[in-house]
Parts: sequence; C-alpha cells; structure tokens
Amino acid sequence: MVINSHAESQESEILRILIVDDHLLVSDMLSAALGAEDGFVAETVGTVEDGLSRISEVGRFDAVLLDYEVPGMDGLNGLRRLLEANSGAVALFSGVANRSVVERAIDAGAGGFIPKTVPLRTLKHAIHLIADGELYLPGEFMRRASEGPAGELGLKPREMRVLGFLCEGMQNKEIGREIGVDETIIKMDVKSICRKLGVRNRTQVVIEAMKRGLL
Repeated sequence: MVINSHAESQESEILRILIVDDHLLVSDMLSAALGAEDGFVAETVGTVEDGLSRISEVGRFDAVLLDYEVPGMDGLNGLRRLLEANSGAVALFSGVANRSVVERAIDAGAGGFIPKTVPLRTLKHAIHLIADGELYLPGEFMRRASEGPAGELGLKPREMRVLGFLCEGMQNKEIGREIGVDETIIKMDVKSICRKLGVRNRTQVVIEAMKRGLL
C-alpha cells in the first residue's frame, strides 16, 4: 500500500521477526527461510502468552507475524495484547482469516494481513512495510472493478488495478511496469483514486477502500 521510502537502506538493515504460530513445522520452516535471507533474524513461539513473554524478555520486535488460530487469541484480544506489548508492528499471518476478520484486525491496529500462501519474496516485502509502520494487504483482496462499490465511486478498471498494487506497497514506477503505462499516468491514477475516495494519502486509500468494501 504506502510507498516505502527506505528501500535503499533495507539491504543492510537487520529486522528481528517473531512468528507466533503453533504449527511447528510451518513456523520452523518459515523461520529458517527468513534466517537464510540477508537482513532477517527470526524466531518462533507457539502461543500468544509465549509471544508476550518473549517481547518482555528481549524487547520490541520489528515485526510480529501472528497466526489467527494460535492459542491465546481469544477472538482478536490476543492481537490487541501483542500490539500493546510490541508497540505495534503486528500482522495477521493466516490461511483462514476472512475479510471480516481482517477488517476488524486493521481497525484494532494490525499492520496488515499476510496470507500464508504468499511467496517468500512477497513476505519479505510485506515485513519491511510493516516494520516501517506501513499497512500491507495482498492484491488478491481486490474485487473486480465491475462489482458494486467500485462502480458507484466511478473507479475505472485501471484505477482498481492500481489500487490493488497500492495495497502491496508498490511504487508508481513498479506499478507502471506491471500495467504497461508510463509512471506519470500512474501518478494521475493515484491522485484520481484519492479524490474519488475522499482521502489524502496512500495509507488512507487502503483503509478507506476496505471500509467501502472494495478490498
């Protein structure tokens, strides 16, 4: 969603990641995969309580990936407790959370929603956004432009595609390459989207789009 202005510094930055997931095979494999990448140090715990204890022991993590069905969640109370303990930067990391759950999680302050099906490259990008205090949502959350709310707002098909890429934190130049148009046209599309949704920046675009049922 929001452009990350620290792309150049990310290469040398070491991010501490906490994975809260009771599926040990999945969490251990993910931890190993991230640990093998430059710029990441990851560890795992199996419950919300263990996550809270770990944060208390070692301090704030740059990003916390929280499984929706992990013991101690109690609805979204576990998310709220981890957000408070870690001063933010907690994202739902799930294969089962539906749109309603994701919307409530964002309202509670979550740094986004990362499906467990994303490739490692996308996961790394999402973690960087969340660590920088931005919001990440997967592009597949977008509906077709012809469906209700988008048409009512006057969003054009290309603007809906741009909105999807904004959710993923892509820069105008990157979006232009994906769609096959010049960067200046993407800039105009972003301004048009902001105007039609009545917001001023990219963070507000994604939040407002979710509220209006576009995501």
